[in-house]
Amino acid sequence: MKLKYLLLICCFIPIFCFSQTNEGTNLWFGFMEHRDAGQNTMVVMITSKQSTSGTVTMPLLDWSQDFVVNGNDVVIVELPKAAETLGSEKIDRTGVQIIAQRPVSAYIHQYFGFRSEASIVLPTEAINKEYFIFSYTGIEQRGQTYHSEFLIVGVEEETSITVTPSANTRGGKIANEPFSIILKKGETYQVQAQNANGDLTGSHIIADKKIAVFGGNSWTRVPNFCGTMDNLLEQMYPVSTWGKQILTVPSDKVAYDVFRIMAAADNTIVEVQGSTNRSFNLNRGEWIEYQESSPAFIVGTKPILVAQYLVGQDCNGHVVGDPSMVLLNSIEQTRDTVTLFNSRFQAITENFINVITRTVDTDIIIFDGQKLVDQGINFNPVGSKGDFSYARVPVSDGAHTISSSGCGVIATAYGYGDAESYAYSGGAGFSEINANPIPEGGCLNDTVFFDTGLSPNRYNFQWDLGDGNRTNQATFEHFYPSLGAYPVQLILEDECIGTIDTLNRDLLITLRAAVDASDDVEVCQDEPFELGATDIGNAKYEWTGPGNIFYEEQFPLIEQAKLNMSGNYQVIGIVSGCATAPASLNVSVNPTPEPELGEDAVICVDLLEVALDAGTYESYRWQDNSTANPFIVEGGGTFRVEVVDEFGCIGNDSLTLIQQCPTDLYIPNVFSPNGDNQNDSFGVQGGDILSMNLQIYNRWGELLFESNQQKRNWDGTMMSGELAPSGVYIYKLDYEGFERDGSVFDDRKYGTITLIR
Repeated sequence: MKLKYLLLICCFIPIFCFSQTNEGTNLWFGFMEHRDAGQNTMVVMITSKQSTSGTVTMPLLDWSQDFVVNGNDVVIVELPKAAETLGSEKIDRTGVQIIAQRPVSAYIHQYFGFRSEASIVLPTEAINKEYFIFSYTGIEQRGQTYHSEFLIVGVEEETSITVTPSANTRGGKIANEPFSIILKKGETYQVQAQNANGDLTGSHIIADKKIAVFGGNSWTRVPNFCGTMDNLLEQMYPVSTWGKQILTVPSDKVAYDVFRIMAAADNTIVEVQGSTNRSFNLNRGEWIEYQESSPAFIVGTKPILVAQYLVGQDCNGHVVGDPSMVLLNSIEQTRDTVTLFNSRFQAITENFINVITRTVDTDIIIFDGQKLVDQGINFNPVGSKGDFSYARVPVSDGAHTISSSGCGVIATAYGYGDAESYAYSGGAGFSEINANPIPEGGCLNDTVFFDTGLSPNRYNFQWDLGDGNRTNQATFEHFYPSLGAYPVQLILEDECIGTIDTLNRDLLITLRAAVDASDDVEVCQDEPFELGATDIGNAKYEWTGPGNIFYEEQFPLIEQAKLNMSGNYQVIGIVSGCATAPASLNVSVNPTPEPELGEDAVICVDLLEVALDAGTYESYRWQDNSTANPFIVEGGGTFRVEVVDEFGCIGNDSLTLIQQCPTDLYIPNVFSPNGDNQNDSFGVQGGDILSMNLQIYNRWGELLFESNQQKRNWDGTMMSGELAPSGVYIYKLDYEGFERDGSVFDDRKYGTITLIR
């Protein structure tokens, strides 16, 4: 089990204030299928440096709960059972959103019994469009398969996503064959491996808009031959935040941890400097796994990501503990101050924090108000150069704050208990460190804006702007007087980690092109429609519209038109950074016609004409293909109408009518059984009688006749066979019939009948 509690990341000095952290006001997440599906508890733990309020909501399931959290405190919100995403390869509505007034940090926790796991939640500013999955091999037990899995959460409308699974899936997708889906905001899509041997690590996900992605297992062993098991749950880091240098520190007191290294690009050379030096050549999405008991310094020629797995207590040599997974941040993502909470929950008995920093900064690391080195904690250098060092700090449960006035720290909190563990990476940023900050270009006679997004307190900048001008600024504007391609170069030196990168790009200054939008669009609600812009060579397109709609295609296809999509849409074309003047079109979404035939009912066309009126429309088509309105009902049945309004939009309605007239009852008071074929018998007359029992008595109460059939009348003969004499007789009638609304009633009637011979 892994718990991630109450991380607070603070920015006190300018050196790192450009970095994106795990704090935000808009966060999205979801829960994957747990080993105990339908039984587990799911909570989100929310903390903030300042008192604030907000809402946790599942917008597509109409569930929400408000929260208030005090500064440096935590509030726990329990999610409904419906928040768990079950099954594979279907679109669900289980996305969860946190909306806060001020920045918060959040962690999700999913547990049942001794099977528990948790994850950090990244804000929308820290997520992106491309991911690779870390998971682990599934297991099978007692005929039940527990799957490797990952979950995609849509955070924007109409997000197009391409998924390339690394293993065959339960839904029949083939390994390494891409497939596409479209998610709306709040929708989720879970993918599970086909069988217990499947491992979805290395699966690739890329989208045209930001998405949140989670990976793990419903239940597994780490390593796969170990006897203790747990579920895994971790939010995946976008590729844009991966780095090239990662320091790994195995968990304290255990025999070893399991590590996996993955590459983001082909021909990535990875050097592992540890107890045993290792070298790997990995292609895009490839990964390797190894066990390690000693710290190591990992360097990649291209961006890499490392996952650290705590192993089960049957294998870790420490009696306590359980499988857990945590993603490690690169040393490019250090932070100056971090506050972590070590957990005492779920039977945790031992807590630790691993601290990573530059070796030259070890004597200025402040831990809970005192220098760490003054507390008897030793730092140990790692790697061939020894530029970075680590310390493993035993701690009590509760809050701990670590700070550095140098180049910052990275911290990981973890702990063990009986068949329990937790781990999370807390002291790191989530900035996009793999992007080229050189602009693609601009328009002639316009000023080009340059912004590295990096702090000048940490980085040195040497710009060659390609026109004879040079600068060392992080952010500035520059004017190019002529058309052409300017070879811009940026030499970027990171003083904290001692790296120098050289970035190049031909910055194109072009004439402003013109773009036209297609004709105005008139569409019916829930029908697809397409926007269109004229073709400009090598252009990128940006569409904006009502409700902050944003598309990046030349011809965006909207699969379902909604009423709130009506309005003005604007498009610009961008060629090498030079944007066109906007062109616009109007979209009118007409509502679906809503004919009203009324509610299902009971009718009696014998008593009253029934006409179904669908309302006023251009045309009608009824269930029998007739086209007149209103429709005259001749009997019971199901009646349907399809209408077309003035805009050509189609609407439907239907109802069911039951033909059932109310019971009609008549009992005569005289009859003459004399054989003249006129009133020769006595009986109940009328229609729609459900059941009946008629009895005839003489004045002394002797039963003379009985019938439960309406067609069987009394002919004046007594049960003895003798003819009843003229006189007055008594009848009793018990019967069931129908009310006007079709309901059944029962009644009893008494009366007299005169027999005349």
